[in-house]
Amino acid sequence: MEPRHSGNLSALLDPLYDAATQPELWKIFLQKVSEELRADKAAILVVPHGNQQTQILAAFGFSDEMRRDVEGLARLNPWLAEIEQHRSVGWYVGRTEDDLSMESFRRSRFYLEAHRKHNVEWSAAAVLFMPGGAMLGLVTLRPQSKNPFSIRDKELLMQLVPHLRRAFRIYGTTAALNNNNAAGQGALDLIGAACVFLDSHGRALYMSRRAEALIADATILRIKNHRLLAGLSAEQNALDACVLSASACGAGDSSDPGAGAVVLHSGQGTPLYISVLPYPSRRAFLGNNPAALLFITTPDEQGRGEHRLWHSMFGLSPAECRVAEMMKQGMEVAEISDAIRIKPDTVRYYQKCVYRKTGVRGQGHLLRLLSRLPSSLP
Repeated sequence: MEPRHSGNLSALLDPLYDAATQPELWKIFLQKVSEELRADKAAILVVPHGNQQTQILAAFGFSDEMRRDVEGLARLNPWLAEIEQHRSVGWYVGRTEDDLSMESFRRSRFYLEAHRKHNVEWSAAAVLFMPGGAMLGLVTLRPQSKNPFSIRDKELLMQLVPHLRRAFRIYGTTAALNNNNAAGQGALDLIGAACVFLDSHGRALYMSRRAEALIADATILRIKNHRLLAGLSAEQNALDACVLSASACGAGDSSDPGAGAVVLHSGQGTPLYISVLPYPSRRAFLGNNPAALLFITTPDEQGRGEHRLWHSMFGLSPAECRVAEMMKQGMEVAEISDAIRIKPDTVRYYQKCVYRKTGVRGQGHLLRLLSRLPSSLP
């Protein structure tokens, strides 16, 4: 019988974003995915346009021989040809049997020399189509002795898609920054992210053009002597606490990443949403080590698109999204009650619904989860 819950999304987010900045941790993320989906093997594959020279970026449960077989025979995999048909959508989530009859798949050379040889029968994948035509996919595998992947398993992979997209962007950006500064600037500007790299003391090292444009306005956020300053002095302590906690965690001086997010305002009340992730790098960068990534999101990028994402991923109702948004800003029950004119008991009821649907244990965990999400669906 299929279990009520096939997996826990929140349990996958920390290892995923850790791996985005520490590539040696991809295997830990894949192991966690395998546990949540009851799979024996998992891998992240890069398939160039035209399905040539497929590379396994990271794997869990793969022998060296299996890696060679999958990479060498990938061009003969009929499932990849079917996945290619979803390029216009920008992403794909599914199982082999969703696109092919298993009878025909079992007759393929890829199945005979890669799957059957290594005791693999069932596959499920989440695939992103990247700029330049490549496919970047998370693939999970089960042996014939286990049941096929279920609809609930697909739902978990579907929930992972926006996180994979952001994590791969961070991975590509940090990899480029580790190579050279010019490549890093190109990568950040290509993805359009408003991103600032910080050192272990929270000082700005480098930023994208999008971040430069938002900071140049100087009414909500500015930089002086490499320090990030809030436009309103009353918000400076919250910004410092958020930045310094994440930077210290990324530098290895603390295990606490801090709140992860803060909302800054102009004198007229216009907000900017700031989220900060630890970046545990040990590589020299402009004479320093980057220790945190700070992302800046505008109200246009945050509001309705974010609520649509929360509804799609967790099933939050409009009222629950509204309460979750205020909780993300650090508001307490009484403040939320006054702001939207509902009883405190009703606020607590919505909070319990939000915790249950997102799988977190309290407001601090919820803040960390929501601050790491992108601002809209992929």
